[in-house]
Amino acid sequence: MGVEVGVIERQGQPLVVMRGTGKCLGWSGLRQLPILGYHRVGPFQRDHVPTVSAEAFERQLATLERRRVRMLSLDEAVAALEHHDPLPRHSAAITFDDGYVETYTVAWPILRRVGFPAAVFVTPGEVGRPGFATWDQLVEMSRDAITIGSHTMHHSYLPLVSEDRLPEELIHSKAVIEERLGRPVRYLSYPIGGYPPLAQVVAKQAGYQAAFTTNRGVSRAVDRYALRRIKVTERDTNPLCLQAKISGYYDCFRALKRPA
Repeated sequence: MGVEVGVIERQGQPLVVMRGTGKCLGWSGLRQLPILGYHRVGPFQRDHVPTVSAEAFERQLATLERRRVRMLSLDEAVAALEHHDPLPRHSAAITFDDGYVETYTVAWPILRRVGFPAAVFVTPGEVGRPGFATWDQLVEMSRDAITIGSHTMHHSYLPLVSEDRLPEELIHSKAVIEERLGRPVRYLSYPIGGYPPLAQVVAKQAGYQAAFTTNRGVSRAVDRYALRRIKVTERDTNPLCLQAKISGYYDCFRALKRPA
C-alpha cells in the first residue's frame, strides 16, 4: 500500500501528513512565495503559447480575492527577500512572459478591476510586432501597477547563447526598455527558464535586482537570480487546484527540474 502525502495546518503551522504511516512531520522554513506565471490571457489560438481564457483568468483572480491572498508587486517581494523580512503568510505575485497584446487588451483590465499588481517581461525585438503589445501600451501599463521587465533582447534560450552575446541579451535589452519607458528595469525573466551560471553573473552586474525562471524544486536557500514560478493553466479555475498552487508548498510535491 502506497503512502499518500499531504499538507494540513495545525495551530497555524504547516504539517506534512504521511497517510498510512501515522506520522506527521513539521515543515517549517520550506514555504516559498507563490509567483504565478502566465503567458497569454484571451482567446486560444493555433500556436504553442500557453493560454488562459479571459473567463478562467477572472475566476482565478476572484478565487485569490475571495481567499484574501495579498498580491505583492515584485518590488515588495524582492525587497523582503533582500532584507530577509518575513513575507505575509497568504501572499503571492503575478507575472506574464512575452508581452502579448492580450496582456494589454484582456489581462490588464481584469487586473485593474480587482486592484492586483503584476509584472510583464518583454523582448524589445518583439515589441510592436503583430500579436505583441506596443511601446505606448507598455508605457500606459507601467504607469498603473504593472512592472515591466526584460525577457532578453531576442527571446534567446540563454544556455545556447555564446558568452560574448550575453551582454546584448541582458544588458542591452534592459537599456532599450528603460529608454522607451523612461523608468528603471529591475527584473529579468529567462526565456524557457534556462540560464547558465554566467547569465546570473551578468544579470547581477547589469543591475537587475532579481531574475525569474520556470524551474522547480525545494530549496531552503532563495537565489534572487533564479526565482522559481508556478505555471497557471486553464485547469486552475478549480479552486482546490489554485489553492494548492498558492499554498507556498506546491513545489514540495513536484520533481526538481534543472535548466538544460
